[in-house]
Amino acid sequence: MSDDRGAAGLLDDRPELEAPLRAALAVDGDHDGWTFDDIDVDSGAFGELVAHGIVEKQGEQYALADPAAVRRALDGDDGGAERAAIERDIDLDWLAVPDVDGRAVGLLAAALSVLVLTRTYVVGSVYRGGDIVLSSNDPYYYRYLVEQVSAETSGSADFGALSVLPDAVTTGEPLLVATLWWVTEVLGGTTETIGHVLAWYPVVSAVVSGVFVYLLAVRLTSDRRVGLAAVLFLSLIPGHALRTSLGFADHHAFDYPWLGLTALALVVVVTTARDRESLRAAVPWVAGALAGVGIAGQVLAWEAGPLLIVPVAIAVTAKTVLDVDAGREPLVANAPVVGGVGLAAALVWTVHTNWAWQTELVASTPLLLFVGVCGVVATAAVASRVGATAGQLAAVDTVAVVVGLFAVRERSPERWAEAFRRTDLLFRSDAIAETVGLFNPGTLGFLLLFGFALVMALPVMVLGVQLAARDRPDWLVVTAYAWYFLGLAAIQVRFVGELASFVAVFAGYAFVWLAAKVELARPVTGERTDVITDTLVPEPRTVGLLCVLFLLFGSLGLVQVPVKTGQVTTTDGAYLTATAIESDAADHGLEYPENYVLSRWGKSRMYNYFVSGESQSYGYARQHYEPFISSPNESEWYDRLRGRVGYVVTVDSSGSDPETMQTRLHDSYGSRTDSAAGLGHYQAVYATESGGYKAFALVPGATLTGTASPNATVTATATVAVQNGEFEYVRQTRANADGRYRLRVANPGEYTVESPNSTATVTVTESAVRNGTRLAVER
Repeated sequence: MSDDRGAAGLLDDRPELEAPLRAALAVDGDHDGWTFDDIDVDSGAFGELVAHGIVEKQGEQYALADPAAVRRALDGDDGGAERAAIERDIDLDWLAVPDVDGRAVGLLAAALSVLVLTRTYVVGSVYRGGDIVLSSNDPYYYRYLVEQVSAETSGSADFGALSVLPDAVTTGEPLLVATLWWVTEVLGGTTETIGHVLAWYPVVSAVVSGVFVYLLAVRLTSDRRVGLAAVLFLSLIPGHALRTSLGFADHHAFDYPWLGLTALALVVVVTTARDRESLRAAVPWVAGALAGVGIAGQVLAWEAGPLLIVPVAIAVTAKTVLDVDAGREPLVANAPVVGGVGLAAALVWTVHTNWAWQTELVASTPLLLFVGVCGVVATAAVASRVGATAGQLAAVDTVAVVVGLFAVRERSPERWAEAFRRTDLLFRSDAIAETVGLFNPGTLGFLLLFGFALVMALPVMVLGVQLAARDRPDWLVVTAYAWYFLGLAAIQVRFVGELASFVAVFAGYAFVWLAAKVELARPVTGERTDVITDTLVPEPRTVGLLCVLFLLFGSLGLVQVPVKTGQVTTTDGAYLTATAIESDAADHGLEYPENYVLSRWGKSRMYNYFVSGESQSYGYARQHYEPFISSPNESEWYDRLRGRVGYVVTVDSSGSDPETMQTRLHDSYGSRTDSAAGLGHYQAVYATESGGYKAFALVPGATLTGTASPNATVTATATVAVQNGEFEYVRQTRANADGRYRLRVANPGEYTVESPNSTATVTVTESAVRNGTRLAVER
């Protein structure tokens, strides 16, 4: 840090600190090291000198960082300071970090390590033996897609493959799949590599997002302490942690870095592009271009990406109102933003026309955004020329939006209908957990998905609106993003991850403010200055109290991160069941769809990936599993499932009717009970040690035939062994009037067949069960 600039700049901004600065210079000249008691300065002024790097702590004592620079500043010789200021402004205008501060980098690395720890502690649930077990359901869809693309390409340089991606990819998440494919090809392109890449990509996303959160917070407040606190709060936001946890390779994690890039770039643009002179520098134009890249990335990464760029329109519209109110030239102040949005429109449309990525409707949204941005900027320019007020401009913009939407509906009814159809599909309300609203009273999502971070952030979000109204366009941008995504998350919690980055920034600010209120930290103002407030290492007691304060506000998040992440990791029972089915299918030479696993749809892709590799869809399971397990009709469902389903997985479930397939299979292994007949088409293949998971193969079953007394009851009993235990399998039938009977059994074993005055034994082999063999029972 330049002390010339620090001392001179501090005196320019805070002339009342001249006396404390002279006192510090005097005591520094008399002592090689000194304490606070040696200087006649109040603690507030002394804290300012330390915060601005004028005074540095050396062990238990203090000293001026550069006495000569302080003396020049006090004497009015600030030529060197002016040169340093120019250099500082250039750096600050880009990353809000004036120089490479080793201590700051180290503290950021420490905060990011906490972020990584909260995302990777589940490594034992992901790496099991030789398998990479992804979390939840949807990650196996992307694993399947990347494997399919990799199988059709000849290496990382085969970009021609990007134009022939499967339709499910090109109209869904093309940039995500293409990026994952390219990275895996660079790293080797094997199936194992694909597993590693998908497992770790969410963690990489979390780290990149954490860096953007830090830069955004520092840029907004000129305070590294806020940046570090923001990263730590991001670490403990459960909703973000589960979506960026190791193994949770969902598409949302891919959106977060693009979102962070766009928001940070916009903040840089609105704080550097102020007048014509400022546009001569490269910074606002580079930032505008990066904003364009971020917008394009969001649209190409997800078919619902257009929802993520709406805050750009909100921020630019509000920014033009601020420009008119402050007397700035809207065309000049917003030129880099217009250029960046235009770049995004060009990039997306070029990719769409060349590779058919995204539908025409989705690909055209950046172009619509560009037209809209041009419109509001031009309107603001006209308003500025004619002397209209900011309120009048806001009214005109509101009317223009309404008229524009009406015009689109009238001129393009098909696209309007398609847009609303897609919106209805996205915001549907069903059994999927992510479709629940954040403030649903039955879920307490605002606490369980955010801890106390959202509660802390809300007052600062209100403050952000007030600061934005006072011509703080940087706060305007971040506040617009925060309130917008809070609105989306209130509808569906799928947007919690997008909201989390901005909540973390505001929660970080609130934490430093609270720490200052209890005199554990220097005050934070939220004012952006050329001087970055450094993070000083306080006394051990203060460090301990700060940790206690952070744990107080982070405690709920600290508890909920493992809870929420644990809800999406694959349990031992599910994984062991999947591998047992895979082994059984391999032993019997079953291929897809003969080895299809019917299970609850939330685990369908996981089971089928390990058994057959076919994890593209859970639609069949979602449509058929619940009706199957709740039905009492075995033969009807066997006829419907055979040839399409090879295995059925059941799990513990309370309150099921004793006659349903759920109870008859899971509780009784298909054996006869007092309340239900036995089952003859479901062979027990596997049961976990706890019995919580059980797998059954659909089989024709072996048919036992024989004779008994007319109308006699015939009972066949066998002790059947499965891994982790055994059970008694009982089947029963009644002989006809001629004394003949037929009895189907689904499990191999040594059967005792009993009827009045007769007992016989018969051995049923595995092949007999699998092939539907008829076996005669000799009396």
